[in-house]
Amino acid sequence: LCAGLAAGQTLNCDLAEYKPQPGLRADVDKDLLRIAWQGEGGQELRAVLGIQKGQPLIRELAARKAGGAWIVLGRDLQPEFRVTSGRRRVSEQQLAPLRKLKIEITPEVLEQEKWNVFWDAPLSVPGRAGTNPGLPRSPDEIRRASATYNAASCQVKSDGARMEVSFPGLAMGIFSGKLMFTVYKGTNLLRQEAIAKTGEPSVAYKYEGGLKGFTTAGAKVIWRDTARAWQEYRFGGKPNNDPFALRARNRLAVVERGGGSLAFFPPPHKFFFAREIEL
Repeated sequence: LCAGLAAGQTLNCDLAEYKPQPGLRADVDKDLLRIAWQGEGGQELRAVLGIQKGQPLIRELAARKAGGAWIVLGRDLQPEFRVTSGRRRVSEQQLAPLRKLKIEITPEVLEQEKWNVFWDAPLSVPGRAGTNPGLPRSPDEIRRASATYNAASCQVKSDGARMEVSFPGLAMGIFSGKLMFTVYKGTNLLRQEAIAKTGEPSVAYKYEGGLKGFTTAGAKVIWRDTARAWQEYRFGGKPNNDPFALRARNRLAVVERGGGSLAFFPPPHKFFFAREIEL
């Protein structure tokens, strides 16, 4: 079914693994999927999801205090992802001690050790001699792509106090998979992620993700800089359509508009590297 293309058409959404519970609900209303969940301190949140020409959309994102009026935070928001990929190489720093131990540098050893590399720079062309085998790098190794979507259905899955909504048909360069939204009962969080894989070998990658389509009229963004000072920017004037690197403490910023606010940040992450000995 091509959901969302015709008025009155029912959204093809699999609810087989969805279990209704207080404070965490989902229902299909013609060509829309409505999800609602209990937030913090008695607050309520809702998101209305749909598909337009294969593109998953957040038709509406809203919140309200207990017993209060709904405040719409955004409409017709489009998930956006960009990925840059290169080739992963082992480093000479890793190979030197292996040679001293008289370990034969076989393709199997290279395959295992390249995933533990510390001194690698896949986007550095042609690269610095003596840092990695197989140099110089070629510009053809670096590929950039934006996500495209060809969704015709969705799936809702309950997992304890969370609910996951996924849309298949995501393609992003050498990666393919699905788009997923996750909400958590008792929190004001909506998590958006691209779950994708590639069959190509030796891939190093980085990605950017977010939502586009917010109205900037009357809006401002607030954040703490790396020196812990509060900063504020009010939108106005000629729009800037190019990416802008915001250096924010805790990688967190808040947009305020129309009596409501929306904080955005990448998921917290933990990096453990067994060969790093500095404290």
